Amino acid sequence: MRTHGDKPEVSVIIPFRNVGRHFTALLDSVATQASDVTMEVILVDNGSQDGSRAAADAFRGRLDLTIIDAFERSNASYARNVGARMARADKLLFVDADDEIAPGYVGALTHALDEHDYVTSRVDSVALNPEWVRHVHGDYWQDERVSVFFGFMLATGSNIGVRRALFERVGGFPEEFSGSQDIAFCWNAQLAGATIHFVHDAVYRYRYRDTLMALYRQSRNWGFSNVLLFRTYRSRGMTRRPVSRVARDWAAVAWGLLFVWQQEARAKLVVRLGSYVGRLQGSIRYRTLYL
Repeated sequence: MRTHGDKPEVSVIIPFRNVGRHFTALLDSVATQASDVTMEVILVDNGSQDGSRAAADAFRGRLDLTIIDAFERSNASYARNVGARMARADKLLFVDADDEIAPGYVGALTHALDEHDYVTSRVDSVALNPEWVRHVHGDYWQDERVSVFFGFMLATGSNIGVRRALFERVGGFPEEFSGSQDIAFCWNAQLAGATIHFVHDAVYRYRYRDTLMALYRQSRNWGFSNVLLFRTYRSRGMTRRPVSRVARDWAAVAWGLLFVWQQEARAKLVVRLGSYVGRLQGSIRYRTLYL
């Protein structure tokens, strides 16, 4: 039996803050991974005030587990970076605390990192979500390939594996972002010369917010951070959205909110409205027009 002092092949880093009822399901999906790789799990408490810390403690006997505090800043990038500094492995996997990973996920990404510096997986946006919310961000994103974001560069979500050398070369996750940190990190990695390797056999189960207000808040934060993406990467080639497209988008949302009543359709509209409002707020905050 390996001891806590042995160097694992991979470190799975999971930041958490007031995760609620989904945290145990995520940790169980990690604990039941069947793999030939040795794994440590680092849980980073980013200021939880609910029962998330107790849920984490309950897995001490099932995982090679380290729980650390990252209370200085309520920021997912900060928490991930704190976790990476504590990690013992040269291969790092990042997982969000309200999602789950399918069997074989850790092994598939860990082995892929033998040959590649940056890897990502398929995303299942169906398994964990009720039908009305499954398509609010588009159907089956990253199911077969990595997509281009904002007409600029390929980008992944937080479901990534990265070799430590690359992680340190790009300075970790950018802590100035309140959202879209995963996109910024991915772009920084590519600008540093990395290539994204898509691991088809690994499946990451993504969980959407399940109330209209939570969807709105999440998308507003995403839209807000889009402005910072533009300010940061416009010199590299990211372009501003055309005025005609912005006008059409706002008009479509206003019309839809007045006349669309089905729950799924309204969820899509709420997500779009949140992102547009966030871009407006971000444009004011960063003094950079990106609507």
